[in-house]
Amino acid sequence: MLSKTSQGFFYATLAVALFSTKSIFIKWAYIYQVDTTTLLTWRMLIALPFYAYILFKLLQQPLRTPLSANSLISMTLLGVMGYYLASWLDLHALNFISAHFERLILYTYPAFVLLINAIWQKRTIKLIEVVSLGIAYSGLLLIFQHDFQIQGSSVVFGTLLVLAASLSFSFYVVGSQKYSGRYGSKLFTCIAMLAATVVIFLHFLLTHEVAALNQPWQVIALAAAIAIIATVIPSFLMNAAIEQIGANNASISGSLGPVLTTLFAVIILDESFTLTHAIGMALVISGIYYLSQQHKKMSQNTKQ
Repeated sequence: MLSKTSQGFFYATLAVALFSTKSIFIKWAYIYQVDTTTLLTWRMLIALPFYAYILFKLLQQPLRTPLSANSLISMTLLGVMGYYLASWLDLHALNFISAHFERLILYTYPAFVLLINAIWQKRTIKLIEVVSLGIAYSGLLLIFQHDFQIQGSSVVFGTLLVLAASLSFSFYVVGSQKYSGRYGSKLFTCIAMLAATVVIFLHFLLTHEVAALNQPWQVIALAAAIAIIATVIPSFLMNAAIEQIGANNASISGSLGPVLTTLFAVIILDESFTLTHAIGMALVISGIYYLSQQHKKMSQNTKQ
């Protein structure tokens, strides 16, 4: 029988592993010529019943704080930024760059979180934070130069799309801290996800005929895998891990994400992975990990 701590780390690691399959399923779906909007619409529609049911159960219980109209609007807007805009940009980028490079770029979103918080709180960014970011982005640049020489300008467009997705998701992360603390992470996530589902469906209706939802069973199965295996299940596992060992300990397993995505991409998608990619990945993970450790120390000192 595993101890509480062992269970927590197991849940966190499994959650990261499942999250890491998302890019693989998306790349796989694109083989069947499905476009980004249709794939994302299917993903959100399949996940919709799960989050609607959870929200229904949560609303049957007394809330920590009464849900105000202003808070509901803010959570809706954050959901649109985090689960619609960021998701669409990220999915579309995978038409142009490799799955493991996309995952590495997304992994650097804490850099945007740092900058947003620094501007919002009017605080000076420390030298050690600049150094950490320099290490991380030097790794991205190394991989970018390598892939650009082989694939050309498509890598530029794909990289910009993922960076834009990371920026959008960073605003979601910064805003979620307030509302998750006030109403609970489950309620906030459900409202955000449902809001994003409405917007992506409207996007679909404005740009496609309804008949476009008629896709090969493989596309629908992969959309279901993205929704359930790579989204719903790992989100609950991570929540369970946080309850067992706390958010700081659970986040330690996050550095496995790029490594696992790379492993899956090489084995399943037969993507190229060279020594340059390995060095770049090591730099990115090292830089972001050190940045996150500095952030934790600052948070602890602030609380004290």
